[in-house]
Amino acid sequence: MTSAITPARQPSSFGRVLLVLAATVVMAAGMRVGAPILNPILFAVVLSLIFSPVYSWLKRRGLPALPALLIMLVGLSILFGALFSFLSVSIGKFTGRLAYYTTQLEIRTGEFQTLLEGLGVPSIDLQNVVEPGAIVGALGSVLSGLGSFLSNLFLILMITLFLLGEGPAMLARLRASVAPDNAQLARLTVVGRGVIRQLGLRAITNFVIGTGISVLFWLLGVDFALLWGVLAFFLSFVPYIGLPIAATPGVILALAEFGVGRAALVILGVIVINQLAEYGLDPFLLSRGLQLS
Repeated sequence: MTSAITPARQPSSFGRVLLVLAATVVMAAGMRVGAPILNPILFAVVLSLIFSPVYSWLKRRGLPALPALLIMLVGLSILFGALFSFLSVSIGKFTGRLAYYTTQLEIRTGEFQTLLEGLGVPSIDLQNVVEPGAIVGALGSVLSGLGSFLSNLFLILMITLFLLGEGPAMLARLRASVAPDNAQLARLTVVGRGVIRQLGLRAITNFVIGTGISVLFWLLGVDFALLWGVLAFFLSFVPYIGLPIAATPGVILALAEFGVGRAALVILGVIVINQLAEYGLDPFLLSRGLQLS
């Protein structure tokens, strides 16, 4: 006598939603706890994808893997060392001027308060609403966090070189483990090449944005124009919110030093640069580099 096999009971839709939410919370908490380890690794992955065409070009020129890696080590060490020195000096100078910017922002807030009272606007204590010291202190905290992240540059460099050197070998082992006509591997190869090319093209767009931000801030007299341009280059990899975050310090400094008019010009200039890069240059580069419409 055979007994019917009862199928496993599937969880309800509400139960599946709870499982997904619980898994999301656990993953988010794990990423938050592991951020000191995950951040350098993810940054190194992005850098290895951006610089992999340079490493491949060196190998196509006939260089063995070890000399090509040594050249990449020297080049990236010079790049990272210059970046570390520049950012460290700039962040130190900015931190030393926090009190000055706080005082200037308090003066501008008082002027704006007087203007509102002259226009008949009901009295509002902007000093309590805006709190210039807290705003400038927040900028200093962000840059201090960036400085602590820079302490991981050596680790990032080592991981980047490892990924550059071992990436082709890992791909070769993956190809050897499957059939030559494996469709999944072919799609993975195409997607990987597309991601590498897209990151490289995005780096070009970000370089134009960062250069434009630096020139704009320099022309308008905003302090540390090159620092904000470098910050805009890196943060522009983050869609939608990256560039506003990078431009905010420049807007606040322009407001503190020159008033509302100069701050409005900074905002307008950043918007123009972003529109030209995102809706002009970036689609042009992607259409040529990825054969898109």
